[in-house]
Amino acid sequence: MSWTLKNITEEQYKEIYAGTPAMDIIDLFKKEPKNDEDAILNFMPSKLWRLNSGIYKIENKQGELIPFEMNWAQHMVYAEYLRHPRLIILKSRQQGISTFWLVFFFDDMIIKDNHKFGLMAQGLKEAKNLKERIILAWDNYPEALKEFFGLKVEKQNTDEFALNKGSKIYIATSFRSGTLQGLHISEYGKIANKYPEKARETKTGSMQAIKAGLPVIIESTAEGSKNDFAKMWNSAVLLKEEGKKLSGKDFRPVFLSWVDDPTCINDIPQVLTKEAKEYFDLLEREYEKWFGKLPKLTNEKKWWWMAQFREFNFDRALIGQEYPGWPEEAFSATKDGSYYGKLFRQYIVKAKHIVKDLYDPNLPVYVAMDLGMNDTMVLVFFQVWKKELRIIDEYHNSGEGLEHYVNIMKAKPYRISKVYVPHDAKVKELGTGKSRYDILRSLGVNAKLLPKTRSVINDIELVRQAIPYMWFDEDNTDYLQQAMLNYSKQWDENLGKWKDKPLHDEWSNPADAIRYMVISQWNKLKIGVDTTLATKKTSRRSSYTNNADGLSL
Repeated sequence: MSWTLKNITEEQYKEIYAGTPAMDIIDLFKKEPKNDEDAILNFMPSKLWRLNSGIYKIENKQGELIPFEMNWAQHMVYAEYLRHPRLIILKSRQQGISTFWLVFFFDDMIIKDNHKFGLMAQGLKEAKNLKERIILAWDNYPEALKEFFGLKVEKQNTDEFALNKGSKIYIATSFRSGTLQGLHISEYGKIANKYPEKARETKTGSMQAIKAGLPVIIESTAEGSKNDFAKMWNSAVLLKEEGKKLSGKDFRPVFLSWVDDPTCINDIPQVLTKEAKEYFDLLEREYEKWFGKLPKLTNEKKWWWMAQFREFNFDRALIGQEYPGWPEEAFSATKDGSYYGKLFRQYIVKAKHIVKDLYDPNLPVYVAMDLGMNDTMVLVFFQVWKKELRIIDEYHNSGEGLEHYVNIMKAKPYRISKVYVPHDAKVKELGTGKSRYDILRSLGVNAKLLPKTRSVINDIELVRQAIPYMWFDEDNTDYLQQAMLNYSKQWDENLGKWKDKPLHDEWSNPADAIRYMVISQWNKLKIGVDTTLATKKTSRRSSYTNNADGLSL
């Protein structure tokens, strides 16, 4: 008997779908329907068969109209869906996962009456693209089947596609409310980074309205380690590692490595650098930890990675984000243009400078306070021991007066010695004739004015030099850790490069507070004369000069 699935073998099918209901219909792929009646009665009831029958059409990368047939990665995620209906998918690029779920829900809309499905896109451009692909699938759906199922389009506009039997697909950039029978969120990492409010609306709205046991699929490449996608991924992995039974509200983690993507091959031999060889050794160890088996690293795959690595300007973090070999690698990249991201990963994360219970009651506590002009204020609680800057706690808020922040400090179980504020805190308000410095002092705060800085850029360099001496409390400094990873330069759209000027966004205020902390202790720490670190810095000088994320001195 011939095997009709084109992109996986029968042996791969058995491995992928082991223990799922798909094993009950494996014989459908060992034969062809005898006629239309046979197809309708015996083949069409199977969703897996329908998805691979060629009745759905898509456009390939060349813009050609082709029958949709599931690839290896799409079979993997469908098998995982059969095991548990809620998935969070961390993937390498170009695996066709968004296309699969679009066809998956389109098929549901055809077959099921009065069902509503949501497709959430990153932005308006992506939403428009989804809508066009749905229309293309409908326009090319066999007329005979439209007639057989009695289907007609009832409504079609920018954000909705509805058929006459009550089933609909909604396309949106966020879902605030409404009952759905299925939801797919594409590139949630990007959404959580750029539009956290949209992510929050969907999570607290539509996701809560979907009945437990119905499909909710969240998929993305990694976009940093501190956004909501990363947090949801880590929570799902923890449940998996603990071996806990999943409820209908829990997510099952699915990782798609570039190693298993059959398109990630290159038949042109490449010279493997020392770094590449070290990477492949590490890849084997980490891949085996996740999958329980060694990766199949052929020469063609190694050559592909080497060529891709070169295209990414030999940036391991960047290629790891877009084409990860194991889950942790996906979250190793920092935001482009970040001032501190790479150094934070190197000297804080990798050096294990994030620890529990960092506060030492035997040491005084200091506070660096950013009095944000945009009404966001940040408190950094820290201690100093020899050359260690120990960041033990944080607080931030907006819309509150200075008295609120003073009360927060007094409520903490710390012996606060001094509160450092920027030099402009001495500027008197025209309405009251008092400065914020004066108000703090009148509220009993031992406030100390910092000297006027030569330039913000100069201060940023001081923070860079201080990063190796910083320690962060694991439980109390999440906001500040995010700031260290995400504080960045402005991007010049016209020139296509980073400006030598900080971007004023949600990370500016916490980054400023960290900067004030460093300035307040700079002369005491005498970081600049540490010969041990100076040797390391000097060796990096040529690599990091004028680098948005380097240790340029």
